[in-house]
Amino acid sequence: MIQNVREVLSSVKSLLGGTAAFMVGNSLLGVLLPLRMEAAGFPVALTGGIMAAYYSGLALGGLGGKHVILRIGHIRAFAVFASLTAATALAYSVMFDPMAWMILRIINGFCIAGLTATIESWLNTQSSNETRGRVLGFYMLTFYLAIASGQSLVNLTDTGTPDLFMLAAALIGLALVPVAMTTLGEPNLSESRKLSVPELYSASPVGVVGAAVAGLMVGSFYALGIVFALKIGLSPSQAALFMSVVVLGGLAAQYPMGVLADRFDRRLVMAGALVAVGAAWGTLASFVASGLPFMALLITAAAFGGAVSSVYPLCIAQTFDRLERRYYIAASGRLLMVYSIGATIGPLFAATLMSVYGPSSFFLFESSVAIFYAMFVLYRVVQRPCTPAEQREKYVPLPDVTPIVMGLDPRTEPGSQEKRAE
Repeated sequence: MIQNVREVLSSVKSLLGGTAAFMVGNSLLGVLLPLRMEAAGFPVALTGGIMAAYYSGLALGGLGGKHVILRIGHIRAFAVFASLTAATALAYSVMFDPMAWMILRIINGFCIAGLTATIESWLNTQSSNETRGRVLGFYMLTFYLAIASGQSLVNLTDTGTPDLFMLAAALIGLALVPVAMTTLGEPNLSESRKLSVPELYSASPVGVVGAAVAGLMVGSFYALGIVFALKIGLSPSQAALFMSVVVLGGLAAQYPMGVLADRFDRRLVMAGALVAVGAAWGTLASFVASGLPFMALLITAAAFGGAVSSVYPLCIAQTFDRLERRYYIAASGRLLMVYSIGATIGPLFAATLMSVYGPSSFFLFESSVAIFYAMFVLYRVVQRPCTPAEQREKYVPLPDVTPIVMGLDPRTEPGSQEKRAE
């Protein structure tokens, strides 16, 4: 196994290039679709339902995508998923019908789960125990920057034309080029140990409930955040910048959040992040009421992104502290399933509130979810002592798209001493 991280990155640059291409295209779609629906006068509740369908597809992809990969191999599976995703990107512009778009979003989510599963298992195979953490860091950097870049592409041309759909399809199709040309061998997707959600909840209530809460907040924001931005008076270009700043804020917060999570009780750090989410949306409420400067809005957006993007990785870390190491990958899969369910429900609920009570209900929804969960976390702090620092795993920033990235997580390296389940 190659030990030098530069050599590792050189060997997987095709995978990172493919990741960047399809994530730029997919994040462009994530902003373009609600803009088109808003311009067409779709009710907010309908927009939320269509955007939520993506997360149901993501959940289905997490369950079924692996079977496709095992059956036909990684390169063929990647080609199938990328081709279907590119085709759906083009279909959006010619099938402008709510039911058709909902079906396309489900297919879209399923394929993105399959694409990320393919890439991440490959990265895992090409990384040693010593280099996995750094490879994961570069993967995360690629992931976040691709999402922010894709969102900004919405400013290139008029959103009412099919041009941006064609651009998204082209970018997703280009992801095939570096991956199809790779000389890397096929990874082995071994089965992990089984772990039910009730068993996981018994080990870590904070982790399981937190995964659902993270899904509610993140799913509703990425589905309806740009609609909210438009309804409070931002232009489409400002709304896209608002979304990108949230993503970059999430990237910037990962290191300082990790330092805090490794030094203090993770639950207290999580409660602090949740209070920050509530405070950020409170500032947004002030923006709506009194018209704060746009720069103040962007600073608030960055703070919100940093706080909300930390909840899911903190849930993973908190859960791992309560489990034996051999259950880590199984636990991450269950947490992602819970997250996906929350991310599907969140946009539906938030959209219903916005359609009835207006855009102000969106930040009230996000703030309420964050504050109530912070109260639950603090209650658990009183009920259950903190895991001693010497028995805790290190915080590792993770994307909340697919659990197979856990193979890159240094906490899951083989041969380490197992923890006692509490």
